Formats: sequence, structure tokens, C-alpha cells
Amino acid sequence: MTRRPEIPRAGSTAANVVAILVLVIVAVAVPYVVSNWGEISGGLQDQVAAIPRLQAEREQEVATGSESTLLLAIDGSGKVGSLALAASVDGEPSTLTVIPSSLFDLLPGYGDFALSETVIFEGPELARVAVSNALGVRIDRVAAISSGLIAATPQMQLVIELSDAVIRDVDSGSVQLGQEGEALYEPAVVEQLLTLQFDGSPVAWLDRQAAVWRATLDKLAAVPTLPRDLLGEGQAATALGRVALNEPEVSVVPVNPVAVAGAEDGFQLVQVDVAAFVSDRLAHLALATGERPRVEVLNGNGEILATRSVVDALVLRGFHVVKTDNAENFEFAETVVIAQGRDNRDAAARAAAELGVATVQLEVVAPSGVVDVSIIVGQDIATLRS
Repeated sequence: MTRRPEIPRAGSTAANVVAILVLVIVAVAVPYVVSNWGEISGGLQDQVAAIPRLQAEREQEVATGSESTLLLAIDGSGKVGSLALAASVDGEPSTLTVIPSSLFDLLPGYGDFALSETVIFEGPELARVAVSNALGVRIDRVAAISSGLIAATPQMQLVIELSDAVIRDVDSGSVQLGQEGEALYEPAVVEQLLTLQFDGSPVAWLDRQAAVWRATLDKLAAVPTLPRDLLGEGQAATALGRVALNEPEVSVVPVNPVAVAGAEDGFQLVQVDVAAFVSDRLAHLALATGERPRVEVLNGNGEILATRSVVDALVLRGFHVVKTDNAENFEFAETVVIAQGRDNRDAAARAAAELGVATVQLEVVAPSGVVDVSIIVGQDIATLRS
């Protein structure tokens, strides 16, 4: 079921923070704004033209010899059945990081949902920004493998080594789809093993996806035309072929199983372990060094997807957006940036500079312990529909 993003509503408790974010007295606020004016004012010369430009700045400058492609395998229902981030950098083995489609995290503009819902809600681009935000890594492109394509590709007959048997319940009883150990599987079965959980646990399914992706890379290295068969002509296929040929290391992003009310069991990221994982395996893609400032972005103008261009810009510049929601009202003519405590003034100033906001407000009476910076998007920032 598709959820409409950021539907305007009155009295949103998610934005009650606005009521307590009172400007400190002028003696504190003015010196702060003035001392940071050189940093903030750069985007103000032509604010009307500058803010929509955020949408065109999605692609960060790529480090020499470094690239990444987010792969989405779509299941029969149109959801994302499996995700993997393929990456390479000159002088090192390439990597393929398997990310559970049942990972619950922020889908900017929609709330906390499983990554499997991204294509249903909006499309592959939502998966890109959600994964980039969750892991803190640069994703150069996203490529979707449509449902049925693996099954229809003869070269995707794979030798896969499974750690457990895979059982599928059907109307007539149970069918063993996969066996423990190494075996040869037809393309139609390969697609099912990759994109469908069946009756096993989420952990077993995640382990199985890693095995299928590993076997896929082996076949991609052996059949040079196969990347184009799966992804079409273009940079994604070329990049995937390079990954397959460069001694790829397959691993799973650090997650913990979690039970979610009203949804199938899934996973949550282990943030401390994720930071270490990125530093060890994906350092060439890291969007920031050290801990990323935590940001909430609230819709203060009532436009659907008002927060998305802001989220995209901030994520690419090393911020971690942990919440998007509606503000208490939709009457904000101008965007507001609030530093949650004195220690977060520099982070707030950086965010304001990216958005062309002249003044940074400082909350010292009751700063949030959950986020470092609050941003209320006003009518001066274009939405993705503009």
C-alpha cells in the first residue's frame, strides 16, 4: 500500500519541538550570526536561483578511481527483494555489500519503513538516498533488475552454495527449492532464492542472498556480456563488470534482527558497527570523517516532498538525517535552521550555508538530545515537484 508523503495536517506532535525552539536573547544570537556571516551568506546572493540548484547537485565529485552502484532486485509484487552495494576503488579488491530489504530505516519524506517499500513509494532514487543516508556513503548510481529478468536470462544458471535447505510451502504441500551445500540452479529458481524469503527466518534469507550475489559475481566475471543483459547498456553495467573482475569481497552490512509491530520481522542497523564497517571496507565512499551531525527536517510549507531536496543536499554533504515530518504549521515563509545547543552551532552553520539560510537560531533552554540540528523548510525552498 502506497503512503502519500508528508500530507499536510494540523497539530502534528512530531513538530512540537518548534514551540520550544525559542530564540535566545539578542546578546547571544546576534554575535553568533555575525561571526558566521561569511560562511552563511555565500548562498544568499541569489537565493531564489540557488535553492532549486540543490536538486541538480545530487552527484558528489567522485574520488579518482572510486565508484559505487546500488543494485535493486525487484520481486513479483514490485517491491525490492534484495539490495547490494557494488563498489570499487583503484588498487584494492572490489566489494559487494548486501543490505537487507527488510531493513527498517528512514525513507526521507515518508517515515520509518522497510527499504523494500522504496520503489513502491517513489522509485529507485528513494532507495539511493535512503541507503546513502543510513550508511553515510556516496552512491554514484542506482540500477534496478526488474522482476522476471533473472528468470528469463539463460546465463543466470548459477552454482550456489547454501548453508541451509530452502523450503517453500505450496497448496499441495512443501517443496524443497534449495539444498544445503553446493548445487546448480536454474535462472527461475535463482531469482526466487534471491528475492523471496519463503518460510525461513530473515537471518537465513539474508545469508542466502549473500550466497546468490556471490555466485552472480562469479558468473559475471566469466560472461562479459551478462552485466548488460541484467542492467542494459550504460555505466551501471560497466561498473558492475569491473567489480566482478576485481576479486570481489561479499559481506553483509552490520544489522540486528528486530520485531516491528504491524510488519514482518526485519532488521535495524547497528550504528557503531556500521561506522567501523564503512571505515574498513567503504572508506573511499564515506561522506564524512567522524560522527555525522544528526538532523531533523520538518515540512513547514505544506508542499508534498518539500523536505526531499533538502535531505538530498544534506546527506551528500555528510549530515545524517534521522527524521522527516510535518512542522506544527505550514506558514513558514522562510526556512529556519536551529542549532540544538551551543556545541552544534558549527554543524547548524554548515547546514544553513548549504541551504542559503542567513540566520541560525540557537536553542539553549531545552536543546534536543535526539538531533543536533533542526530545519523547518519554508516556502523559499523548492520541492522536487517544482
